[in-house]
Amino acid sequence: MSTVVRENVDALNAKITVTLKSEDINPKLDTALKKIKKEASLKGFRKGKTPLSFVKKMYGQGAMSDVVNKLLQEELNNYLKEEKIQFLGQPIPSDDQEQLDLNVNEIKDLEFKFDLGLTPEFEVKGLDHLFTHYAVALDEKAVDKEMDTMRKQLGDRKEVDKNIEEGDFFKVDAEEVKEDGSTGWATTISLLVQSMTPEAQKLFLGKDKGDEVSFDVSQLEKGKDEQYLRKYILNVTEADEETVIGNNFKGKIVEILRVFPGEFTEDNIKKAFGENSEIKDEAGVREYISGEMSKWSNKQSDSILMRQIHDKLIESNEIEFPKEFLQRWLKQGAEDPSQVDNSDEAYEGFIKGLKWRLIGNKLADKHEVKVEEEDILEAAKANLRQMFGGGGGLDDAMMTQYAKQMMEQEEFFNRSYASAFNDKILHVLKEQVSTEKKEVDKEELDQIMESFRKADEVAAIAESSEEE
Repeated sequence: MSTVVRENVDALNAKITVTLKSEDINPKLDTALKKIKKEASLKGFRKGKTPLSFVKKMYGQGAMSDVVNKLLQEELNNYLKEEKIQFLGQPIPSDDQEQLDLNVNEIKDLEFKFDLGLTPEFEVKGLDHLFTHYAVALDEKAVDKEMDTMRKQLGDRKEVDKNIEEGDFFKVDAEEVKEDGSTGWATTISLLVQSMTPEAQKLFLGKDKGDEVSFDVSQLEKGKDEQYLRKYILNVTEADEETVIGNNFKGKIVEILRVFPGEFTEDNIKKAFGENSEIKDEAGVREYISGEMSKWSNKQSDSILMRQIHDKLIESNEIEFPKEFLQRWLKQGAEDPSQVDNSDEAYEGFIKGLKWRLIGNKLADKHEVKVEEEDILEAAKANLRQMFGGGGGLDDAMMTQYAKQMMEQEEFFNRSYASAFNDKILHVLKEQVSTEKKEVDKEELDQIMESFRKADEVAAIAESSEEE
């Protein structure tokens, strides 16, 4: 009978030796070969009538490898599960693992050696700290601004003749001016004021239809490369790819379009919030926006509290990890091991994520926190509402359907799971920690959130590598 033996190297490392007995391998190999014989269709033999010796000669090596791998994984996984061993990553082959000869004609006992990184033992510290819970009063001016933005979204674009201003879209009949004063490439350029560089805005703001302007075409829009310039601003086609075009242009403004704000009519409200929306008038729109802004501010405040708790727990809990094992595991699990950054800085970033995962799991176990499918779905819907800047015109049923589709993408699902998990952990921890309330305005809260966002670029809170 196959055996699994564990040897503890130290508190953080263990060796696992799995011995597969020939009497366990033989019957499974025979079954695999008979299945191949039954399904094989080889030239010179009727289907299912190929001699077993021939099947063994042709397919034995591959079948042997499949049987051994499957049996090995079963023995190893069952042992880890039955013994309830808490480990990091996955077992990886030991450096002293001997090369094995999988001889189908002389099956012997096979011994496999693995290194295992053990989950460190620790008690969570740091929850006795006094944390700041920020409170934000509703900013009526911010609500007014959001109302104005929505009116513009519901508005109509109409042609005007005078005074280009913020938010306008306009067209310029332009032509290249060469060094000798002659003209070259000619085209109609379409521009949106808010996409233009500050320098270009100074040239065009306040101008009227019919006015002429000289400008550097390469400096019209922010952050655009030469390829974008030629294709989308100068309208260069494939037939003219070889044409050399300079940057100096002059042009005449031929059209100015401006968005005139719409009103919160019944039709516009349905357009903005969906056919089944309970919002019926402008007062309802304002109430909805105020409520959403309050929810968002409260969510940001809770996120900041959660981040404070996260950072304090990371700082307060000195946890030792099996560094050498984890670095080997990260390399072996990568598609291209040569691309794995095993520098101390990269490793420390990974360890911060891993440490938080262990702390979070320990707290979840202690307080019986469970993330249900419905929790993940609600978090996914919340993520989508944030992406859409509200509801995007989707009612709850449509949002639910879209969220389920998005959750089929692994990255989006993991992000939604992390949000749901953190929300549940926060709900528990808010009752466990001491907080002091501090009132701030929305701008201050946004600045605090931005500081955390920048910090997250260095070390992510929820590192997904451990799950993989």
